[in-house]
Amino acid sequence: MSETAMTQLHLFLGPTLPDVTGLPGIRILPPVAAEDLLRLPLREGDVVGIVDGYFHQQRPVRHKEILAVMARGVRVLGSSSMGALRAAELDAYGMRGVGDVYEDYRAGRIDADDEVALRHGPPESGYRAMSEPLVNMRATLAAAVREGVCDGAGAQLIVKALAAVPYARRDYRMLPELADRVGMSRQDLAGLGAYCARHAVDVKRADALRLIDLMREPAPTLPRPQVNRTTHLVTWELAARRPHRPGDTAASASGPGDLEALRVLQLFAADYPALLRRERLRWIARECAGSCGPSAAAEDPAATALAHGVHRGVYRLDGDRPGDLGFLDRWLAPDELTRSTRQEKLERFLTRSFRTAPGVLPDGPLLDRFQQTPGFAYAAEIAQASYEVEVERTRRDPAYSCAQLSPAPIMRLLTGLWGSTEADADFHALDRGFDSLRDAAEAARPFYLLVACGPDLAKLCELERPGPTAQLP
Repeated sequence: MSETAMTQLHLFLGPTLPDVTGLPGIRILPPVAAEDLLRLPLREGDVVGIVDGYFHQQRPVRHKEILAVMARGVRVLGSSSMGALRAAELDAYGMRGVGDVYEDYRAGRIDADDEVALRHGPPESGYRAMSEPLVNMRATLAAAVREGVCDGAGAQLIVKALAAVPYARRDYRMLPELADRVGMSRQDLAGLGAYCARHAVDVKRADALRLIDLMREPAPTLPRPQVNRTTHLVTWELAARRPHRPGDTAASASGPGDLEALRVLQLFAADYPALLRRERLRWIARECAGSCGPSAAAEDPAATALAHGVHRGVYRLDGDRPGDLGFLDRWLAPDELTRSTRQEKLERFLTRSFRTAPGVLPDGPLLDRFQQTPGFAYAAEIAQASYEVEVERTRRDPAYSCAQLSPAPIMRLLTGLWGSTEADADFHALDRGFDSLRDAAEAARPFYLLVACGPDLAKLCELERPGPTAQLP
């Protein structure tokens, strides 16, 4: 297969071209939102076109997501709406802008995000328009001036008045409401509105059609932007991670992904703390082997990790006599300080204080570690069921959000499941990779309503699989 034949074309499209439902060789996707780009199985040489994007109902696509896929050799074009906005902001880094709306943003002739916004219906309605984008109204009024239907000064006053109206209310029928602001009669404005509705100029549509043509054309290879892999970017990539199966649709890419399933394990699997301790000690042991050289305890990751604490000057171990370990008071519960051996104390400390370098998170390797296990599959079922419960709850009460839930019952649920008390709950949270019980409760919000009903959480403990044990890098 040739390189050209292997190129995949993806187009994020919605209300700008609602009548376009199929384009040969182009995969049409709904309006883009945060993490949608990162969910695509993109390869070097692929092309992504961005026309429409969500910004109110969902988080908008982030600039760094676009930069990240361009850094992988993907060509990204934007026009008309969200695409024009992002292209005007990122064209210096290689994103290609297409059309008049993009040129107006780039030149500073327009600068408000809501110039391209409109209120519209859901996909099943064909994205039925319920308002008119201001960029289209500008173009239509400019055409009316050229035809002698309206004078230029009057058109400018109308556009200025429309800019002060919320985007969801803008349309040609509302022009009479602007009479006092623009110094024209309601009758004249009603007539102008009727003319504009009959002779509407759709600049967004024209730009989108130009973008589609350019997506198919070969383009010179551009330098790739240099993208720092910050913790935020890594987190977004992990949040977008999910298996890609043949026949996947845009709808199948929605809902919870792999990271949500890992959170279920992290919060509710009884043996997760022991597994996390083992993996973190292995991580520290590998760092020791790489930076400090071979160790006599190399076959024992826990012993190597403890020795690495000495190498790094975190504590001293003088033979059988403990050094100054007073710092452990803040990392261990009172009963752990009195009942644990020195090795157990230090292992808990190393596990609980464990941090990675900026831009590196342990979630990715942990996903690799658990993803093919029965416990992870069951965690994914819980995550999906929780998502469906939240969707149904929101459908019944649009004002509902799991963010409204009080943290107190969530924390009681967690301490009960963990077998902890209020006094030592923060230490249990550290053993599960959270900074505190409150942080764990925040992560548990989306799952609370379902888990409070009592699913069989014992199945989450099936986290072993045949073959060599995966190790964190």
